[in-house]
Amino acid sequence: MKTLFTLLIIISIVAPSFAQDKGPDSDRRGMGKIEELEKIKLIDVLQMNEETTLKFFARRNEYQRKVKDLISSADTQLGKISDYVKNNGDKNSAEMKKMIAGYLSYGEAIAKEKTNFINSLNDILSYEQISKLLVFEKHFREELRKILFRSRKNH
Repeated sequence: MKTLFTLLIIISIVAPSFAQDKGPDSDRRGMGKIEELEKIKLIDVLQMNEETTLKFFARRNEYQRKVKDLISSADTQLGKISDYVKNNGDKNSAEMKKMIAGYLSYGEAIAKEKTNFINSLNDILSYEQISKLLVFEKHFREELRKILFRSRKNH
């Protein structure tokens, strides 16, 4: 509970900077702050030593890079679908079906990457730590979403 409270205080300090800083790099800086906070909290929650921390974050960074690439490809595919819908009369074509299947395959690939990442951790983390990681990720994202929603609602 203490760590959650600390998290809320830190994010409540960081979140308003999103609304105030309108520079071209403000989104990246804000996301960078949140990512750093997440790393600090993860180290605390998982109680990792320095060696484990280095191995974990190297693997996690590779996983995140792969997922980011898949999301980018999915967004590109969605753009192609949007263009196709705007520019073609036959909305029930085999081509459209193929494009939709391609888009959905990216979601499956992302889920597979997450499964592979989690399964790859058993050589550096205990199953208890892996369980804590899964719970932490869900709670961290929920709390962040709530704080950002409240911040936007107040502005």
